Amino acid sequence: MRWYDVEPDVYMAISMIECAGPNAQIEYAEYIIKLVKEKDRDLTYIKNAAKNNVTNKYQRWYDKNEILSQAFAYLKDTTKQIQKDVALSVLAFKNQHELIP
Repeated sequence: MRWYDVEPDVYMAISMIECAGPNAQIEYAEYIIKLVKEKDRDLTYIKNAAKNNVTNKYQRWYDKNEILSQAFAYLKDTTKQIQKDVALSVLAFKNQHELIP
């Protein structure tokens, strides 16, 4: 089971991002990074996320883009509640903005 399969809202947000075009994926990723940094004051894991991404390159569909990989690493390593909050914000963001494919 993947880390984002546990919470339905997180799964929906990740799946929606996976189906989005490359430009929209980057916009979502930047939004996720911004939200996680705003919501999670214990950012020590973020420094390790960048290091882990270097060793795990291209193992997952989102690793092909560094920003997307970084955003998902932040989201994965934060609390379950912040994951859910960010996922709901991403879904609302999608409904409020027409993103470039």
